[in-house]
Amino acid sequence: MKIHAGKKIKEHFVASGLSVSEFARRLNCHRQNVYDIFRREVIDVGLLQRISRVLEHDFVSEIYSPKQTSKVTLKFAVTVEIENGEHKVTDVKPLP
Repeated sequence: MKIHAGKKIKEHFVASGLSVSEFARRLNCHRQNVYDIFRREVIDVGLLQRISRVLEHDFVSEIYSPKQTSKVTLKFAVTVEIENGEHKVTDVKPLP
């Protein structure tokens, strides 16, 4: 059974207690975009990662788990900052 990403996100959003305005602010988008996200069956992995951070839930693993999809290949560009021997991932973007 395929997971409807927007519905799953909306469930966690409602449980979070955030307002649509606050959720949009944290995602750096407009309120209307939030409603659009809730309607989407499929969501870009980069956006899904941002939503996962805001709602503190791993939607990428849940929605793209091997149980849901026979094969998924994801390619990312990762930006890592190194300071005093410490590595910190500062940005992850999906590649086309």
